[in-house]
Amino acid sequence: MFNFSLQESISQCSHLTRAAKSNFYPAFSILPKERREAMEILYAYTRFTDDLVDAPECDPITGVSLPVSPRRKRQRLNQWCAALEAVLGKIDGTKPLINNPNDTNAFKQLYEEKFQSCNGFILLPAIKMIVEKFQIPLNPFFHLIDGVDADIDPRRFSAFDDVADYCHQVATSVGFASLAIWGTVKPLFSDEIVRAAKATGVAFQLTNILRDLAEDFKNGRLYLPTEDITRFGLTENQFGTLLNRNEWNAEKQNNKKNNNADEYFIANKIQQMEKLETKFDQVINKQLERCDVYYTTSFQLYNLINPKYKNIFGMMWNRYNTLFKIIQNNPKLILKNKKIKLTLLQKIKLFIKWKLL
Repeated sequence: MFNFSLQESISQCSHLTRAAKSNFYPAFSILPKERREAMEILYAYTRFTDDLVDAPECDPITGVSLPVSPRRKRQRLNQWCAALEAVLGKIDGTKPLINNPNDTNAFKQLYEEKFQSCNGFILLPAIKMIVEKFQIPLNPFFHLIDGVDADIDPRRFSAFDDVADYCHQVATSVGFASLAIWGTVKPLFSDEIVRAAKATGVAFQLTNILRDLAEDFKNGRLYLPTEDITRFGLTENQFGTLLNRNEWNAEKQNNKKNNNADEYFIANKIQQMEKLETKFDQVINKQLERCDVYYTTSFQLYNLINPKYKNIFGMMWNRYNTLFKIIQNNPKLILKNKKIKLTLLQKIKLFIKWKLL
């Protein structure tokens, strides 16, 4: 039943954002109310869009989580895209069906006629409100959908340029929307801002990719360029096996303890395994070198943001860069099952630093 107003839409976005416990959420609190609210709405949009592909469905009777087929995921994503176009308009300039985010009756009519099964419909009045208030371009909203759609069918990226394009879809797009909310000292799509914003999107997303490398590979996803893996002398299967280092190390130990095999054969096999480990490390180090360069370029964005609000970017950048440095200083952490994250003390220090700045 349609029973929500613009204010209820805003409240739902805020609830969804808080529940997600994002690394970004603490940074929102250093903004004044109007912009903090806008960032919560933007984040709710990204969270909901991402969950259309990643979140399981729940059996209405048993409550058990069920896997979602690729066809069903794309169906949900297409419906969400159509609802957005109806409320926001299309990138090509097609006008929306609703002009006023406060027009509850217009939203009710659209909901009842077309989008009753779209469970994210409650978010749309709030999203429309921030698009109009902060003049956010529509492209970022639909570019994110393109990136999420690419995750439905696991794919491979041949070159790093392809990885960077994916990062722009799922991360840089949100960055441009955020910049519209914070304000910039130069036009949003000026060359200097575009360059720094793209570098930020790649730096942040590549950090996520490295952190989640083992988990993603288990789910059939590999976001590193396959040409790097090949260039350093590995097959994809070998790379994936090396990600599961517990099994790999167990095999090495079993070889060393195998008294029935020829000792020269065993020594040669272990040597070959160690050579593969070195090649794996070279692949990872290449990505770390790239990411480091992107972080250097990305921080140029700090001085291009409205001085009143650039500390929110500083906090976000600092948190992600700290996470990256943890990985850079000990790349073997990506092989462990435990999620790499900042300690509570690190988070508190960063919050205080940028809150007071």
